[in-house]
Amino acid sequence: MADGRLLGPSASGAYAPKAPRLLHWAPWAVLASVLLLGSWWKASCLGDGGWQGGEQFYGYCYSDLVTLWFGRGLADGRIPYIDQPLEYPPLIGLQVWVTALIARSRDSGVIAFYHFNAALNAVFVLATLGVLRHLQLPARRQLWWAATPPVALYASLNWDPLAVLLLVVAVTLHLRGRDAAAGVAAGLGTAAKLFPALLIPLVVIARLRQRNPGAAARHAGTAILTWAAVNVPLAVTAPEGWSRFFELSRARGATNATLWALADELGLARLDPVALNRASAVAFAGGAALILVVGFRRRSPAATWSLLLPLLAWFLVTNKVFSPQFDLWLVPLLALLLPGAGPFVAFVVADVAVFASEFAYLGQRAGFGPFVGYGPLGAAVAIRAGVLVWIIFVTMRHAMPALPAAASRRAPRRSGPDCVGPSAPRAEPQAGIEQGLGQLDS
Repeated sequence: MADGRLLGPSASGAYAPKAPRLLHWAPWAVLASVLLLGSWWKASCLGDGGWQGGEQFYGYCYSDLVTLWFGRGLADGRIPYIDQPLEYPPLIGLQVWVTALIARSRDSGVIAFYHFNAALNAVFVLATLGVLRHLQLPARRQLWWAATPPVALYASLNWDPLAVLLLVVAVTLHLRGRDAAAGVAAGLGTAAKLFPALLIPLVVIARLRQRNPGAAARHAGTAILTWAAVNVPLAVTAPEGWSRFFELSRARGATNATLWALADELGLARLDPVALNRASAVAFAGGAALILVVGFRRRSPAATWSLLLPLLAWFLVTNKVFSPQFDLWLVPLLALLLPGAGPFVAFVVADVAVFASEFAYLGQRAGFGPFVGYGPLGAAVAIRAGVLVWIIFVTMRHAMPALPAAASRRAPRRSGPDCVGPSAPRAEPQAGIEQGLGQLDS
């Protein structure tokens, strides 16, 4: 385990003392620099208004922000879902539509659309840092989010930063005992991407374990109603466009950076989409059940939420889709919950290896460079999966870091002797990217 004085919780489970004042403000400056660098890097490929000669691959500057503009009729004024099906949940669709409206008023078109979305994503990434600071995460841990390569590489690759922010907000509200508000944030997060939905049952279970069924019902109810308020009107008025996300999720095969694609390449498991959906669901459900059983024994009721990290990591291991920006989902949770820096560093290194090898592989498949096969990408995918399993093991084995008392000013109403509020003083035991749209996402 890394030295708790520098990188994480101390032996008693509490985070290290406050950092020097300069380091206290460093995460903001570092994150702003990282966001500007990442956005400029991708925008540098758009100087001519588009991609030429495969530069999006060998220049590692691909972005779904660009592909969507050309592939979904945004330049022609089509309205997402209404005029053109869109393979994203509604909150992302709203961001896409609003920024497209603004971009069409500019002569630059796709360049304006890219920059407007990159700027909004940067706001969401910065706001996520603000929430982590509100949780009194030490400045050195904040740098795990502010200085991490995934933020530089993926903040302007897709639209996931909005869902990441909403998930972190939902966790924070839950820790403050505001479970109805946490339900609203989780419901909105699920309306942007599905992964924040994993938090909802954990909060419900936590409150039931604390003998507080009212709080459990409030959280579940507000989450469902919020999700429905965003989705139902669109599902009624444009059912075909709204359902595109779910249809694509069911019909697509394994993406290149998954264990399922590796198994197919090795001839170990060649599954059609129906069988693949079934196999991935069974694999996730089996592992999730084990995580929950072990987690309930090793975590107090108030710490039930911390099982979100191993559940989400296992979901990424077993899912048939692993787009590069999915790594952003984990980074804030790693900063909050990992007992040491070793697994985090390994995760970042593996992630960069997958990113580099995947785009090289896809560029070669598209005819831009000599083809060297799937081998390097497959090896990187296997290593990253191993690191994710290591993260699961570490977070299940070690005690959860104690949360700063100020992160939780309002505890839920107690209804039983075993109801432990989040501010309890004792420590908790705790086919590819190349030419098509949507190949990196959903």
